[in-house]
Amino acid sequence: MALVYLTNSYLESADGYLADNPVWEAASSDEQEQALVDATRVLDQNQWLGAAVSPSQALAWPRTKFSFFDPVLGLEVLVNEGTIPTRLEKATAFLALHFLTYPQATKGYEASFDEISVGPISIKNTDASSSSSKVPTVPTSISNLIAPLLYNAFSSSQGAWWRAN
Repeated sequence: MALVYLTNSYLESADGYLADNPVWEAASSDEQEQALVDATRVLDQNQWLGAAVSPSQALAWPRTKFSFFDPVLGLEVLVNEGTIPTRLEKATAFLALHFLTYPQATKGYEASFDEISVGPISIKNTDASSSSSKVPTVPTSISNLIAPLLYNAFSSSQGAWWRAN
């Protein structure tokens, strides 16, 4: 699958974010592009602040003009209509690197059981019994990176403040 910016990927290339990374450098351009497409597909499943600029766009981004609180900067940041925030670009690059480093991460926590018993209850899954073999689809560091851009009930820019009287 060819990478097409803002059709199936939030980045044209992750070289700017992953320069000198040995895993990224060792991957072929086809593997890098596929990792960026996969990362975009996974990130696109989130519920983002704002609204899509056009109902016909392929991805959730670009979004309408909105602001979000950036915990690193400690202030509200305005996202202009039609732009992709640096946080989302970084998340796409680092998630693509994660997928290249851990190819099994694209499978998530799917379980295939080696043995299931009913009495006494016993489930055996050798793949899941080893914590090193289970890699999350989206690491916490990437979830934290995009968290300010996600809609939630407490998003101040969405006017979702509520007080009980």
